[in-house]
Amino acid sequence: MKGHKSHRLFLIALTLLLGLTACSQNKENAASSETPSSPASPSASSSGAEESPDPFGKYDPPITISTVKVFNSADKFEPGETPEKNIWSDAILADLGIALKLNWSVIGDEPGGAGEQKLNITIASNDIPDIIPVNAKQLKQLVDNDMAEDLTGAIEKYASPQYKKFLESNGGLALKTATFDGKVRALPVTTAGLDDAPMIWIRKDWLDKLQLSEPKTMDDILAISDAFTNRDPDGNNQKDTFGLGIGKDLYNGGLHDLTGFLEGYHAYKNLWIEGADGKLVYGGIQPEMKTALAKLQEMFKTGQIDPEFGVKDAGKVNESVVSGKIGMFYGAHWNAFWPLPDSYKQDPNAVWKPYPIVSSDDKPASPSIGLGAGSYFVFKKGAAHPEAIVKLANYYADKEYGWDTGGIDLSFHQPVPNPDGYIRWRFAPVYATDPEQNINIYRGLKAVVENNDQNALKNLQVKDNYDNYTKFTKDGDQSQYATALWTAPQNSGLSVLDYYLSNGLGQADRFYGSKTDAMVDKQSTLEKLQLESFTKIVMGAASIDAFDQFVSDWKKLGGDAITQEVNDWYAANK
Repeated sequence: MKGHKSHRLFLIALTLLLGLTACSQNKENAASSETPSSPASPSASSSGAEESPDPFGKYDPPITISTVKVFNSADKFEPGETPEKNIWSDAILADLGIALKLNWSVIGDEPGGAGEQKLNITIASNDIPDIIPVNAKQLKQLVDNDMAEDLTGAIEKYASPQYKKFLESNGGLALKTATFDGKVRALPVTTAGLDDAPMIWIRKDWLDKLQLSEPKTMDDILAISDAFTNRDPDGNNQKDTFGLGIGKDLYNGGLHDLTGFLEGYHAYKNLWIEGADGKLVYGGIQPEMKTALAKLQEMFKTGQIDPEFGVKDAGKVNESVVSGKIGMFYGAHWNAFWPLPDSYKQDPNAVWKPYPIVSSDDKPASPSIGLGAGSYFVFKKGAAHPEAIVKLANYYADKEYGWDTGGIDLSFHQPVPNPDGYIRWRFAPVYATDPEQNINIYRGLKAVVENNDQNALKNLQVKDNYDNYTKFTKDGDQSQYATALWTAPQNSGLSVLDYYLSNGLGQADRFYGSKTDAMVDKQSTLEKLQLESFTKIVMGAASIDAFDQFVSDWKKLGGDAITQEVNDWYAANK
């Protein structure tokens, strides 16, 4: 919840999750242009606003704010609504006194697509609008060219309590990624960093059949893998099952992914973590990684891993999961929606249960989590009313997530029923997504199921999921299997995330700045070297001591230069 095929498969699964549960609106794409803002009346002047700042204060007379939009090729709008005039633009003018001027819109929000290209041209020509949606690289370009307004004061004065909570989630990391030299230069589109956390999915029915304990340590995981391989868990009197399912990309995609396994040994394959001397070190070259790879090589040599994993993408590994040939894999919470429903359809007796990652020693295993920033909205430096971008974020947060404030307005949501797939949120000039919405859904549903807390149902995301959960658990509606596996108070994907959150577990990248010069030049080469080296070691095509050569090569081929730049940044941003 940053195009390998596995990543594309992840997006397919996430799309299913969004459509079936209203769990997460990853509203991360948009774009840019320019038109000067209208002057404000004395009543809406900055001096008046400073005396009594109102997060939803209306400009009178109205001001004009220019922006641009990038749409997805699948976006469809109701007849009568256009990018220029729609429910969002009309309501924002009526409620906030902000007239939106759309300089241009384009279809193509994929990385490197038409939207990104047009934004690049807009930025290069210094022809940006008042509000421009950008990615991290474009944000850095705008900051370097002094084109991004400092929003620090505007956020402090005008951010609503609800929006402030969004920005403070995950330790405020999302906002830190938009901060340069102590100044906030953009509003991050907040995402749930916790949603990236890996977990272990295991055939509980196989555990029970073989009288195996649920995993508490990495030794338990190794014992389960061995038993699933050698003790005929499917009962067909053949040795045709594998203990652990993995795909050719090893740790890219969140499905059949080794991230959680490696982190059981406190090995972080692509994070910058703090070393004993207080400086940042790259997790992929640390001794813990060698230990983890050695275990995987042992598992491969003893037949616990499919010998053909090196040529199988996630879809191919799924076939083995669905056909009952794999009983354990590392993945993410959204695996409840894909591929596990297919396993359930194939064999309703296949009981899948998720577990938190476990540790190889007495130190708790801490899963990697994201920074919580998807993309950004920049306000053009020097344009009038920079506080307007914050008010627009407040407004979006309230209309979409104002369950407690009473601001929620379903007319801004997608139509219900919606057979044509119309979409409305894309029209908003600024997005402000709730990074804790999945956890809120889980905790709300849990409160209803376990404590009959009817108040939790005022959050309609909770209600929708609760209704579907009860359709499965009480009415036997098999089509709601995925929702139950995702949201159930116990033994669900979200229950694992809640465990992590409740226990303060989560390792985020300590480097959250823009790519350094050496990263731009060398990172892709180093990433390829790492994947190839790790794959050879796991498959036994190289000895475990080849890891030492990999570390040496990594350092010589640019790793040392990157490490120096990362620590220069770290020293300046502590």
